[in-house]
Amino acid sequence: MSKEKGYVVYEGPSMLNGEPIVAVVTMKSSNVKTGDMASMWILSADEKPTDATKSGSDAAVCGMCPHRHHLGGSCYVVLFQAPLNVYKTYKRGSYPIATDMSVFNDRLIRFGAYGDPAALPIDILNNIKSRAKNHTSYTHQWKNADKDILKNISMASVDSQVEALEAQKNGWRTFRVTNNIKDLMPNEIVCPNTTSNIQCADCKLCSGAGKAKNIVIEVHGNKKSKFVEQK
Repeated sequence: MSKEKGYVVYEGPSMLNGEPIVAVVTMKSSNVKTGDMASMWILSADEKPTDATKSGSDAAVCGMCPHRHHLGGSCYVVLFQAPLNVYKTYKRGSYPIATDMSVFNDRLIRFGAYGDPAALPIDILNNIKSRAKNHTSYTHQWKNADKDILKNISMASVDSQVEALEAQKNGWRTFRVTNNIKDLMPNEIVCPNTTSNIQCADCKLCSGAGKAKNIVIEVHGNKKSKFVEQK
């Protein structure tokens, strides 16, 4: 078991817009919803996340996700907490570079605790996935045909039943945010954390393609009032 608090797994251009980004995987988590999973933080390399969300340079790590704070969206991530702390720790040089992904052997990994995994090269994601015991992953880039390769890694993050049906038609399993958790389609279930208080570390349903039903969760976080269903 690694004694390091985290590792840099990627430094380089964003696969979304070419701007410099960094991906850090921290090895421990006290998140009560997810449980103790290693967490991937995808950040602008040269700007604090709290600044990037204001300038719009967070597009390098989030693409055109409608939940971005820069777009007036409902993202639940509190940027001045964990993302900012990870960024500062990275800037101090406190995270070693993971030259050998075996440090993630048999770990449960949350891809994109902040940021979209689509910002990273697919070989990085596949390498980590091949080592991990299981993972969770979500992407808002599912409409981009060149991101279809993510289907086996990520759920399509969708924000309406219309989007869910479109993504499913194109071969994605979906993770849908909604204001009305009772309005389920036949191929959907409510997130088991909501219904049974099961942590992500034990649930393991959000790991991309497969035969499991699609997941629905009620919009949450301190900006949930800003949520707008997409058409």
